[in-house]
Amino acid sequence: MGVRPPRKPDDIFPQLVADLRKALGDDLLGVAVFGSAAGERYRKDLSDINLMLLLTPEAARRPSRLIPWFDKWQSAAVAPPVVVTPEYLERSRDVFPIELIVMAAEHRCLYGRDPLAELEVAPEHLRLQLERELKAKLMALRTHLVASGGARRALLDLCRQAWPAFGALFKAYLHLTQGRFPNHPRQALEALAGAGVQTHFLSQVAQVAEGQSKPNRLQLKELIEGTIFELETLSREVDRLSVEQGG
Repeated sequence: MGVRPPRKPDDIFPQLVADLRKALGDDLLGVAVFGSAAGERYRKDLSDINLMLLLTPEAARRPSRLIPWFDKWQSAAVAPPVVVTPEYLERSRDVFPIELIVMAAEHRCLYGRDPLAELEVAPEHLRLQLERELKAKLMALRTHLVASGGARRALLDLCRQAWPAFGALFKAYLHLTQGRFPNHPRQALEALAGAGVQTHFLSQVAQVAEGQSKPNRLQLKELIEGTIFELETLSREVDRLSVEQGG
């Protein structure tokens, strides 16, 4: 039997890190936990434990060394780790600024060098990725709505699959326009509404995804098309943002 999900992530971190050090030795430069397990949002049996491992280039080229470690710990809700090197992080700030600012905003260093400490991204890179991601989500929603055939189950699945990706986009917009954002996706959505962004349908998608609402087939189609409209409006707003507005 593998390790069970902990009541608190801190309960397993010492042994988890010890096993990493045993597996990688001096090639392990740093370990950080990010997301819900780094703060107060962790819920046993619902939340994953997400880790970023800072490795030497040699170790990063041989990630199979982590297989025995992951085989032991995945049953404890530990997700496959994000493996990076110092150079990779430095050269990826212009490519993945959304992911990096979201991870950095809610993280803790567990060992060695903190890979997400003092992380800064250029506003112009963040704005460009945000516009690209919003437009990609729009294309995907339209395509999947047509492919659903209007079936209720398929439309429910579309809402459930779409919602988790929206949170990071909300946070990126708030970071650009306000310089800060709440870590909880629902709070980020509320902050977005407070900033004057239309979120009526997006709020309903969150309720469906979280099981708080069970609309019928016709209501789901209207909900997804309303979400498309709101994302399209937000995309146009991001397109008009200047770097100066991003701070």
